[in-house]
Amino acid sequence: MPPDAQWILLPSGQRASGEWIDDTLRDRVTESGLLARTPLVADFPRQRVEVIRDADDSEVSDLFYARGWTDGLPIVPPTIGRVEDMLRYATQPANAALGELDPLKGVASIEKIAANAVMAGCAPSYLPVVLAAVEAIVRPEFNLRGVQTTDENVAPLLVVSGPVAAQLNLNGSYGALGPGWRANATIGRALRLIMNNIGGGWPGAVSFAGIGQPGRYTMCLAENTAESPWEPLHVEHGIAANDSAVTITRAESAVNVTGGLAEVADVMGSAASLFAIYHNGVVAVALAPAVAKQLAKDGWSKDDVKKHLHETGRLDRGMWQRSWLHKDLAEANQWPDWVHAAAETGSIPPVRDPADITIFVAGGTIPIAQHVYFPSWGFPPCRIVQPITLPSDWDRLREQDTESKHS
Repeated sequence: MPPDAQWILLPSGQRASGEWIDDTLRDRVTESGLLARTPLVADFPRQRVEVIRDADDSEVSDLFYARGWTDGLPIVPPTIGRVEDMLRYATQPANAALGELDPLKGVASIEKIAANAVMAGCAPSYLPVVLAAVEAIVRPEFNLRGVQTTDENVAPLLVVSGPVAAQLNLNGSYGALGPGWRANATIGRALRLIMNNIGGGWPGAVSFAGIGQPGRYTMCLAENTAESPWEPLHVEHGIAANDSAVTITRAESAVNVTGGLAEVADVMGSAASLFAIYHNGVVAVALAPAVAKQLAKDGWSKDDVKKHLHETGRLDRGMWQRSWLHKDLAEANQWPDWVHAAAETGSIPPVRDPADITIFVAGGTIPIAQHVYFPSWGFPPCRIVQPITLPSDWDRLREQDTESKHS
């Protein structure tokens, strides 16, 4: 039997002026012929909390779907109690704002972020990672407006490193890109719901990604530091080993590569890297533990790997000249000077500089190594290493939650 009433915190974005972004989205949805998909767009009370009577969780989920507030999957209704439970892990007041999310400029308050994290299925302790991810995407160099509105299929890639990854059971080993681990699945999903519900990145109405990609549901994993022979990403970028961080890049896709470093270079020296080359992009490579360990045993540093991939993962000049991006979209003078200079040598590296290749170890310890290449899209060059701020009573809160689960 449904409960008498559910007190729901509305997850949708409001601008600093107080306007709800859904009113703009209703016009966009109507223009795009998508009303059949979201028949109840902008149909909700203009208030912080809505009381929904005689509805169970699945009925609230269906209502949110009709309003355009889901990613197509069922959600957990963000009741006041659930959101307050999550806000225990925030280090700022619920009404504090991390910024305005492009393109529709919804204010990303801590409370709105928590409501969307609840909807995604996050455990309360995941909130600090979600907040760090939002802090990253509001920074100008992430170019959230471009990510939200482009016709490319770009999505945020989240790589969590530091002690918090193990504490939250974030997976960096077998199946790290899914499925199977709650933290990986829901932290990335929360960021997508935040981008859609607060920033307004609705597919077909605001976001015109041609076909999308699975990573636009979630693309979040931990660095496999236990199997890595090198320093973690956050330490590489100046954060203390005992602290934690989330590294965010813009990933156009996730390309599986079987083999060794030569095969990774071959994939990088292909049309997959065209946008990284065009935009001076920052790409990422998840190296399999077995290959990383062998490279380190042979005396290779992480910088050596980057230099090798930069030198050998090169796009043939003829392929570049024949590419649609070169022929049909970008004028010759729009390509960076370093690209023209490299083309004169007969081939072009996948990025301007070896430092623009992000290397981290992830995946299982299997002899037939599986790597992933994450080509980049967009400008300016972007790799954000955002520290994760934990509440002062982090250990007590986690212990308390663990005890309540088993009581």
